[in-house]
Order: sequence, then C-alpha cells, then structure tokens
Amino acid sequence: MAARREKVSRWESGRTVPELTAQLAIAHIHRVPEREVRRLGWPHWLYLAAGDSALLTRPWDHSGAIESLRAQAQRADWQDLSHLALSGPFVHALTEQWRTAADLCAPARSPEAHRTLAGTTQWARARVEGLESMAWTVSPAVLYAAARSDLSLLTTFLSGASYDATTSAPLFLLAARVASLCAGLGISLGETASSERDYLIAARAAMVAGEPETSAAYLAGVAYTHVLAGMPQDALCLIDTVQSTLRHPGHRLTAILQLLAARAHALLGEAASCTRSLERAGAALAALASDPRGTPCPLTQNLGEDWAAGCAGIAAFHLGRPRQALTHLSPLLDPDRISRLLPLLAHEMLHVVEMHLAVGEVEQAVQRARQAVSLWDLPAKILRRYEESFTAYGAQAEAEELFAHLAAHR
Repeated sequence: MAARREKVSRWESGRTVPELTAQLAIAHIHRVPEREVRRLGWPHWLYLAAGDSALLTRPWDHSGAIESLRAQAQRADWQDLSHLALSGPFVHALTEQWRTAADLCAPARSPEAHRTLAGTTQWARARVEGLESMAWTVSPAVLYAAARSDLSLLTTFLSGASYDATTSAPLFLLAARVASLCAGLGISLGETASSERDYLIAARAAMVAGEPETSAAYLAGVAYTHVLAGMPQDALCLIDTVQSTLRHPGHRLTAILQLLAARAHALLGEAASCTRSLERAGAALAALASDPRGTPCPLTQNLGEDWAAGCAGIAAFHLGRPRQALTHLSPLLDPDRISRLLPLLAHEMLHVVEMHLAVGEVEQAVQRARQAVSLWDLPAKILRRYEESFTAYGAQAEAEELFAHLAAHR
C-alpha cells in the first residue's frame, strides 16, 4: 500500500489521496466492500472501516435496527470515539433513508397486540422508567454505565427472539428510550461522538417501533451533536429534514429545531439567518404555549424562554459578541433558575467561562468554572477543557487557585 511511512502521513494529513488500488487494499483489510469505496470516495468510506457500517448503511427496518444495536453493543471502549459517524455524503443518504422510512412507517399497534412479550416488556419498562427518573439525581457517569448495560440487555432480548417487528415494537421503543438517555448522559460527559451514535440508534429503533414522531425527535438529537461538534452544515441538513415533517407551528420540536438552527447559522457566521431562526423559535414557543402539539421527549424537556435565552446567548458568542452573549446568559445562572436549565448548561457552562475571558473578566470566569464544578460531577475530560481555557492566565492568582481546585476534583 505504501513503501514509506511518509506517504501514509500525506494521506493522513489530507495532502494527497491514495491510489484506488491502495484504497481497495485498505478496504479489504477492514472488510469494506469495493462498491462502497467507489461510491463514497476518499476519505468518506473510511467511516465504514471504523465500525459504523451497520449504523450508516443498513435499511431502516427490523433487521437493520437489530444490526445497529448489535454493532454498538460490540464496541469495546466508547471513550475512544473521536469522530462523528455522519459526515459528507452519509448525511444526505441517511436523511433520504429516514424520509422514506417515515413515509412507509406503519402506526404502532395497541399494547394488547403484543401479548407474547407482555411480561418481558413490563419488566423492561419498569427498568427504563427507573433509569429516566434518576437522570436528575444520580451522577451522569454512574447512570451512563447503568443505562449502557440495560441497552445491551435489550439488544440481547431483541437479537435472540424470533419475533417480527410488530410483536417486538414495545421493546424497540424501550431500546430507543434507553439509547436516547445514553446520548443525553454522554453529552454531559463530553462524549459527543458516542452520543451521536446513540441518537442514531434511538431514531432507528423508534421508527421500527412505529413511532416516526419520536424518531424525528431523536434525529433532532443527532443534529444537536453536530452543532456541539462544530459541524453546522450537516446539522442544518438534519434540522431541515425533521422540520419538513412537522405540520403544526406549535409542535414541541419546532422551537428546539429553530434554536439549533440559530446556533448552526452562528457557527457559520450567518448573523441574519441566526436572527431569523431565533425569531421563528420565539413564534414556535408562543404557539406551543397556546396549543401544544407533539409528544414530550428529553430533548424538549424544560423547553421555554430560559432555554431560548441560553441558546441565543451561545449563538451571540459564536458570532463574536461576548458581551451580548453574557446579557442573555448571566441572569440564567442564578441558583433559583439554573436548575431548570441543567440539560443545557451542564455541558455548556464552558461557553460562559469563555465569554467572561473574552471580555477580560478573569475573576468572573473563575467563579463560573467553580460554579460548574460544584453543580455537576464533571469528568476529567471536561475538567481538562476548563484548565485549557485558563492556560493564558496561569500566572494570575485566581487561575492558580482554580487549577488546584480542578485537580482536587479529578
């Protein structure tokens, strides 16, 4: 494939593209079909070699959902994921697959239609509801491990049973809920890449369960991970796909989609489009208050004016307006209000720290960092990000004290 390491280095850096023969040799080692190498091109087909083939290429049906669940359960170490599964042509291909599956999705049957798995489903539902109820009281790291274990158990049930999609729909829906919980917890732990895959699994499982609206909510979660990862174009593609299926202005997802779109436009430096999305989000919140539609889900939990203000603040920061951003966010950090924003701020308080640093308010930035550490059991990965934010201020007494404080929480 390459006689010298320097040649491989040029491939890795993007300076050159391997010859097709070399690509096919690499693909053969990783069991990626030649047709996929030719169809996707370099470097996109490499994502299939990373273990995401089932998640990205399998049909959105009963067998495809099970294969995706199995593939994720077989990952030995989720913490090593450093890239998102979706990018480039995969985003457009997946959105088309999702639209087709949504159009063909049969409505879920009533619970009485699933007597075969009634006992197992009742037991599994109790476990899932128990996990969801602990999301506000148990450390994310502890609950993440428990949820991951339950998702593996549900995968075993679905893989080992010979039930069709109709019979096993309740278990698929429960698997979707657990995968979504794993995704939310993963975000709070700084594991954006694994969260994206969990939301993709949840979207597939919910679709197979006959719940296209729930699947749409989880696809919005995929868009959220792309915003967090700094991939706004892909996020907007996913947002537009979900938005096109919503027919009522007061649908719960409309507001969150527009808030995510505002942040994506801000990352692209598109101030006017960002403003329009924020205005649409405000209109959606007003419509939601008067005539709510859509099933509540974790992504829209606590959705309201404070949630919108937080997103507006982060969008302003991405547009290079830190003082404006702080006017949106600072009031929300009052102890009486912050508890309603934990899903948003638990993993995004670092933005507030960076806002204060951007306007030269080192002492306030240190206070916010301390507040984050006191409120949440932050993993070492996120603690290091806080340390990195203060690298340029290491000589100041406040920063030195913060470094010692962060070290004590590792």
